[in-house]
Amino acid sequence: MKIRWAKQEELTGIVRDFSKMIAHNSQLLIENVRTEYRVLRVGKEVFFPVTINHTEWENSFVCAPYAAYTAYAKEEIKWNINHKTVRAILILLVNAISGWLKRGMLNKNVHVNNFLMTTNPYPEWNGKEIAEITSFIKTQYPQHAIIFRSLNDYQHRHLLQLFQKNKYENVGSRQVYIFDLTKKAWLKHRNNKHDNKLIEKKGLHFINHQEMKAYLPQALELYRDLYLKKYSVLNPQLTLKYFKEVHQTGIINFHGYIDKNKILKAFSGQFTLDKTITSPIVGYDVSAPQKEGLYIHAAQLALLNKFDQGLLLNLSSGAPSFKRMRGGQASIEYSAIYLKHLPLKRRLPWKVLQFISNKIGVPLIKKYKL
Repeated sequence: MKIRWAKQEELTGIVRDFSKMIAHNSQLLIENVRTEYRVLRVGKEVFFPVTINHTEWENSFVCAPYAAYTAYAKEEIKWNINHKTVRAILILLVNAISGWLKRGMLNKNVHVNNFLMTTNPYPEWNGKEIAEITSFIKTQYPQHAIIFRSLNDYQHRHLLQLFQKNKYENVGSRQVYIFDLTKKAWLKHRNNKHDNKLIEKKGLHFINHQEMKAYLPQALELYRDLYLKKYSVLNPQLTLKYFKEVHQTGIINFHGYIDKNKILKAFSGQFTLDKTITSPIVGYDVSAPQKEGLYIHAAQLALLNKFDQGLLLNLSSGAPSFKRMRGGQASIEYSAIYLKHLPLKRRLPWKVLQFISNKIGVPLIKKYKL
C-alpha cells in the first residue's frame, strides 16, 4: 500500500475544501494556531489532514499537546474537581512538571487526521496501514512524535488496539459523550420531553443553514463569549473569516434560534465526516438567565441533525450530567502517540503523562462522572 503526500488536485469532499481554506495561513482563520499543513494519502480513498509543529508554545491545544497537558489541564481541574484537596494536589502536580514537559519538546509533533477542531472525527478506516503510515512519517519527520488524537473507546476500540500492537502509547485525555440511539429511544428520556416543552414555550424562531449567513458575526460573538471568555483562551480562537468560509463551503452546517428582534440567541455548527457528526462550534447568550434554556436550544440542534441524518453524534466533553440524562453514552477519549524513534529524554515526558493520565486522570474522570 503506497503512502504519500497528496496533491491538492487529488483531494475530494471535506478534506479538499478544508485544505483550500487552511493551507496558506492558519492564523487568518484561527488566531492561536500556527502550524504547517499537508494531506496524507492512504491508498486510493483515505485522505488524512496532517499538521506539523515544532515549538509554538502559545498555540491552542488542537495542535499543541503542551497547552493541553499544562494550562488547559489546570483550568479543567478548577472547573470539574470540587474536592479542594484533590484539586490542589492535581494543580501542584501539573505545575511541577510543566517546565520539564516544555524541555521535552512536547509540541514537536505530527498530528494525523487533524481538522484543528476540539474533536476530530475519523473516516471509515480499518487501520491496516498504521505501520506503513508510521514508517513514512518517521522518514519525513524523524525528530517528531506522531499523534492520532480524538480516539474514543466507544467508536475506536479496534483502532486503539491496533495502535498498541504497532507500539503506540494510548494516552487518556478526557471523557466525551456519544449519542448512538434512535429518536424514539431518545424521547423516552424525561429530560428530553421537558426540553422540547421549554423550547416550544420560549418561542424562538429556528433558522436554517442558509439563513444563518446573515447571523455569522453574531454567532462569532456568542462563540467567543462562551469558549474564550467563559472557559479558556486556549480553545480555538476562530475568526469571522473562518465562520464565513466553513459556512460557504458547507464544511460546517449551521442552525440557530433568533428572538423577535432578530437577535441570535443560540446556534450550533455541525461537522460531519462519514458516519460521525460532531458539533465543534456552539454558542448561546451566556448573559441570559439559565431558566431561558439557551444551552438546551443549542445542544438540541446537534441532536436533531443527528436524527435527520441517522448518524452517530459525538457531543464532545463538558456538561456531563446534562448529556448523561439525555441519553449520552460516556466514553474515554485517547491520543495514540508513537515515540519509539525518539531519544529517551523525549520519550520520558510522554511516559509520565501516560501514567498520570491513565492511572490518575481517567479513574478520577470516571469517579466524578466528568
